[in-house]
Amino acid sequence: MHLLSSLLRCPLCKTRASSAQGCCETCQAQLFQPEKQANTLTLGPYTGKLELAVKAFKFQHVTALSRVFSLRLAAEVKQCGWRVDVVCAVPLHLKRRLERGYNQSALIAKGVAKQLDVPYQPLLSRVRATRQQARLSREERLENVMNAFQVRSRVRVPASVLLIDDVVTSGATTQACVVALKQAGARQVFVATVARAPLKQ
Repeated sequence: MHLLSSLLRCPLCKTRASSAQGCCETCQAQLFQPEKQANTLTLGPYTGKLELAVKAFKFQHVTALSRVFSLRLAAEVKQCGWRVDVVCAVPLHLKRRLERGYNQSALIAKGVAKQLDVPYQPLLSRVRATRQQARLSREERLENVMNAFQVRSRVRVPASVLLIDDVVTSGATTQACVVALKQAGARQVFVATVARAPLKQ
């Protein structure tokens, strides 16, 4: 695998050889501009190299990039001093997950959990299909994900949860997940995302 990746072109710059982390070291060094608030963090705006990396990860099956995202997210969580009992991910609807072959947020979340030395647990399920958030206004986004998520049956939700998503725009999806987790018993939910996209009006 390492030999094969070294022979491939970096999916971001298209010029240098890639690495086992899914892109070349030069591009990797240009990916992140972390932004932090009280209970949320993102690795940077959804532009430039980070946008290319997310698209390669989601749509070109460059799943090795999940390691780059996981390592940096875990490092930022540690720097924030967040104490979490479990890591979970925003779930995909079954139809979309089968089409893609994987839930990109879950791949990242599993890596983050390993780095933080806490369990990964798929606490949430998406109980109905939703339209793609990127094409909707803020009001439509909120309505689109309302009651779309619930905690899985027979799952005990710990007190402190770290929720992982790939891209956040309005925050409607992550907020709907946070509500579901808190209704099921979580006292504190932290949200960490790879990228923040601008909200289209």
